[in-house]
Amino acid sequence: MMRALYSSVAGLKTHQTKMDVIGNNIANVNTVGFKSSRTTFATMMYQTTSFASGANAQTGKGGVNAKQIGLGTTFASTAIDIDTGGASESTGKAFDLKLSDKNSTSFYIVNTGTENVFTRAGAFYVDGAGNLCMESTGYMVMGWQVDANGNIRKDTVSPLKIMSAQNQTSQPEYTTRATCTGILDDNTSNVNSDAGYVMSLTFFDNLGYAYNARFAAQKTGGDGEYTINLTDILDSNGKSIISGSDTRLSDLFGTDNAQGSGVYVTDSYIMASGMAGALRRLALTPAIPDGGQATDGTLTYTFPASVVNQYLSYSDDTAKYSMPDGYSVKYTVTNPEGEEGARKYTMTLIDAAGREVQDPASVLDANWLQATFQPNDANNMEIVKKETMLDTLKDWLDAGDFQNGTPVDPADPNKGTAYELNNTQMQQLADKFVGPNTNVSNSKVTVTIVNPGSRDPQFSVTVEPAGGPLDKLAGAANADLSNADHTKSTTLLDYLGYGYVSVSAEEINKKGIFTTDLPLDAEFRFYPGDEHYEIVTPATDGFKAMFSTSDGSLTYIGQQGSTSQTLRMSNYKMEGGVPNPFSDIQIDFSTLQNLSNGGSSTAAMSPGNGDEGEGKRVGTLIGLSVNQSGMIYGSYSNGNTTLLGQIAVARFGNASGLESIGDNCYRTTMNSGQFDGIGVEMDSDGSTIDSGTLEMSNVDLATEFTQMITTQRGYQANSRVISTSDSILEELVNLKR
Repeated sequence: MMRALYSSVAGLKTHQTKMDVIGNNIANVNTVGFKSSRTTFATMMYQTTSFASGANAQTGKGGVNAKQIGLGTTFASTAIDIDTGGASESTGKAFDLKLSDKNSTSFYIVNTGTENVFTRAGAFYVDGAGNLCMESTGYMVMGWQVDANGNIRKDTVSPLKIMSAQNQTSQPEYTTRATCTGILDDNTSNVNSDAGYVMSLTFFDNLGYAYNARFAAQKTGGDGEYTINLTDILDSNGKSIISGSDTRLSDLFGTDNAQGSGVYVTDSYIMASGMAGALRRLALTPAIPDGGQATDGTLTYTFPASVVNQYLSYSDDTAKYSMPDGYSVKYTVTNPEGEEGARKYTMTLIDAAGREVQDPASVLDANWLQATFQPNDANNMEIVKKETMLDTLKDWLDAGDFQNGTPVDPADPNKGTAYELNNTQMQQLADKFVGPNTNVSNSKVTVTIVNPGSRDPQFSVTVEPAGGPLDKLAGAANADLSNADHTKSTTLLDYLGYGYVSVSAEEINKKGIFTTDLPLDAEFRFYPGDEHYEIVTPATDGFKAMFSTSDGSLTYIGQQGSTSQTLRMSNYKMEGGVPNPFSDIQIDFSTLQNLSNGGSSTAAMSPGNGDEGEGKRVGTLIGLSVNQSGMIYGSYSNGNTTLLGQIAVARFGNASGLESIGDNCYRTTMNSGQFDGIGVEMDSDGSTIDSGTLEMSNVDLATEFTQMITTQRGYQANSRVISTSDSILEELVNLKR
């Protein structure tokens, strides 16, 4: 009887223990990463009152089983349901991380300060020291660090200090590549202007400072022919780094074989106050030969092809004689301020590269090259244009310069119309065909034109008063106006004011003519005629760009077969031995096109080529993220994304054998398997770490409530055994009565 009592007491105790486990499961139904447990019972022991016996062939009796009475139950074990994942709760927080296992159970490795323990609870945060920690305990999350090359070093795990001082910023990168793309339209006014179509390229040095390289595209020839020129480089404050440096534009972008078109950058420079007179003196003070007098000094005037052709080109019945584009003429004039007969001068033909043409006749038509001042010097040649008064009058007629005419005979239109010339027109004729400084104030010149709309209009000129200063202009008809008395042979010497005098940028800078220095290879042109000036990039700065006339694609830039050119920033000369902070920038022009686009060009430059070489300024940390492999990335304000570390996980041969130590953590035991101190990558077996999600408890309330019911029934039944046994014992005691 006593056995029943003690067996039931054991049953009560074990069911109470099971109820404790159920209560713990339900209590942790909302605990992040909690794994439920279940209990198992085992029989305690048995009292054998009769041992079993075997069959006896001699007596003919069979075997008898042993007689045993059980003495109750005992608590055998608790089993953690470690392999069943909990439900997912979306939080949107980057460091709420859920372990989604594929084939095996994984654990985060966290350090308590004294040892590594393990958890499934992925509610992490970054503490004030920049460490990734558990929110609930502050235990530091362990993982792998990044080596000097930016790769994960999978050795011993260590705390992930993802917001260390060195991670707060992203290192700058200098620009190494760029792209020029879009459309150059021949009908865009800019591409046909002296200043060109402007394009800008922003790039960075090795410290992340930004610069802006200014380029200009100009149409310079026939269909599909352009040049791309460098005009300046500005720092982030808008100050030119070329101005005032020893670096020339052509050092950075160009070639000794001139391909540039000479871009006008006059508006980029401001004359210093009160320096106009100094500029004039600097430009027009002749060089004095050794032993010579000041009045014998020389000046060199340059006439571009456009000026030469405007004033000296002419046509005959077979051809038009003019100078090819890109060429120029240099006149070296001795005593330029003296009388015409006292001047001495030589002419030199210059090609587009700025080199002297040794045989001008190879470039200019022989019929156009008339006289030589020094017959023994084949290069000292002169271009002469013979212009008659008849030519001048025809030009005026074509230009519509005759105004307010009066019919000679209103009744007979065939007698023509008479036009009285104004003072300006009379002075122009006098300067050409009478002599300079002729007084025309008291004269009257009338031009009568017959058949002005025909192919061969007839002109006649009368001058009043007879015998006056303009008598030489008088003539009866066309033939008379083209004879020797009405012919002027002109050369460029007659147009000195239309040529320019070059002044070296170095001299300009020494005098402080402009508020900022000119690039040393800039071409400075001073025009004595109206004393205006131009600042032009050198012909050696820039490259020729040729486009296909069939589809508008780029054929080459610089030379055949090349679709890119290099901005050679490594050639930039630093002062005081300071290391050059720049890298050469290869600019890809392959996608630039020459097409009709409604008169609008869209060509533009941008740093980088695909994902390469864009360059970046220094960046500050603005965001953190974790990918499915546990790699932690920092996002920076300069667009960089940098790997900061990787969360490692631990796996065990018997994860259920881990010891729960509270705080959602486990410790290894002899039956779980040991941690090797290194860990494994989460996705090594296809598992993932999901950011912005937490793993909730895997407690199933339906199961727990069912277990609670059966536990309650078991407890009640055991208590009934005790009460029944007590009643029986009471009856036994009552026998004595």
